[in-house]
Amino acid sequence: MSTIFVISYTSPLFIAVIVPVGVVYIGIQRIYVATSRQLMRLTSVTASPIYSHFGETLSGAQTIRSYKKQDEFIEESERKVDVNQSCQYPTIISGRWLAVRLETIGNLIIFFAALFAVLEREGEPALVGLSISYALQITQSLNWLVRMTSDVETSIVAMERVKEYVEIEKEAQWEIPGKILPADWPQSGIVDFKKYSMRYRPGLELVLKDLTVHIEGGEKVGIVGRTGAGKSSLTLALFR
Repeated sequence: MSTIFVISYTSPLFIAVIVPVGVVYIGIQRIYVATSRQLMRLTSVTASPIYSHFGETLSGAQTIRSYKKQDEFIEESERKVDVNQSCQYPTIISGRWLAVRLETIGNLIIFFAALFAVLEREGEPALVGLSISYALQITQSLNWLVRMTSDVETSIVAMERVKEYVEIEKEAQWEIPGKILPADWPQSGIVDFKKYSMRYRPGLELVLKDLTVHIEGGEKVGIVGRTGAGKSSLTLALFR
């Protein structure tokens, strides 16, 4: 602001130029900040699978070598990196896009400041020199302002991800207070379901619906059904 004030004080005609230039600058800033925020979000989202795959590969390295699946895991890692880089590359390009436009705006300000200083012959040489020297610094100031604003916006993305993890619904407890089974359970081995229903997570369809079954201790029962009928789901339900 001090730079604009000094130039405008030295060359009042500069005010007529700085208004439209300021509008263009604000428009460029909004476009860049909104774009960089989304690109940073995509970069963060696509980076997580890379770290997960890397950790899984390290923990299962012996098994991978035993089954000779090294090439498959390398290809999978490369695919995940490619996806992440496809988001990282536009981030770099958007930074270059911003730099070109800010340099153009800065050069326009320098040009008009020098032009009006020459046209207004009555200006004091000291003030004219001061205004031009200030104008030469305007590009650096514009870059700093936009990038600091962008850093604040993109840093909020990290807070958004923390907020998402905080709001994730917790899984059911393994031990419910007041319903802890005795150490000698089970004794008779009876399995009894009464109108039991379950789904794997909220929003999905029920995989078991109103299931009622009674199996006596020592009784052997086979469960038969097509794929997706709920055989494995029933087994999982016994341990929840």
